[in-house]
Amino acid sequence: MSHQFGNRASVLWDVNGGTGADCIGHGTQVASAVGGATHGVAKGATLIVAKITSGCTGNSDTATWALAFNWLAANAPRGTIVNLSSGLSYGLNQCTYTAYVQAVEDAIVAAFNAGIIVVVAAGNDNCNTINFTPTRIPQAFVVGATDTSRLANGRDAKASFSRTGTNISTFAPGQTVPLLNFDGAPITNSGTSFSAPYLAGMFAVGCQFYFPYCQDPLNSTGTIYEALRSVGTIGTVVNPDGTPLTGATSRFISRLVW
Repeated sequence: MSHQFGNRASVLWDVNGGTGADCIGHGTQVASAVGGATHGVAKGATLIVAKITSGCTGNSDTATWALAFNWLAANAPRGTIVNLSSGLSYGLNQCTYTAYVQAVEDAIVAAFNAGIIVVVAAGNDNCNTINFTPTRIPQAFVVGATDTSRLANGRDAKASFSRTGTNISTFAPGQTVPLLNFDGAPITNSGTSFSAPYLAGMFAVGCQFYFPYCQDPLNSTGTIYEALRSVGTIGTVVNPDGTPLTGATSRFISRLVW
């Protein structure tokens, strides 16, 4: 994958004590959406990987999440952008449950207060973000997914799987997103996992020009999250059936050319 990231990518930490190698593809696909040379939004971004999944299972535990964010709060430079394309869920449409983990939320709040920009995938169970950690807290910039193949009157439809919730900061492409796999092969994939890095990349591009502002997410003129939300266009996302979007703010971040 050196042709995608060159010398811009490095591994900081692997919970398994290994090299941080991606053996299922999800992490590389997310990274390619952030900063890959072919499809990345921020093609010049420096990428630092922390592997929080166990082996090649794709699973991680909340204690590891908390550990990672507490480390960021204590060590990462202000203005660091973190993408978390993972979350808690009980399964598609299992929306009567809640899943809160205070240690994770406290760690993310600490990271945000230390100047870290935290971008989080909304989730893929069609439930409400307010019922889950970490998508319910304002210190996370939460990104939902649209299905750009289903345009209705020039508007993007919310992907059928994407969570709703009034605390979703914005929607971004999340259906059949073009990506690069861990073996360098082109691939498409769907999920809010691939909507979130789109926004992480946009933060990186914006911060390249306004870095002093990005070093202070709690700037007295408004948070950096509010600044990026203001770039989005209201009234641009509809329900999957084309009706006006319910349960979330109809905000879409303009597409970049893939």
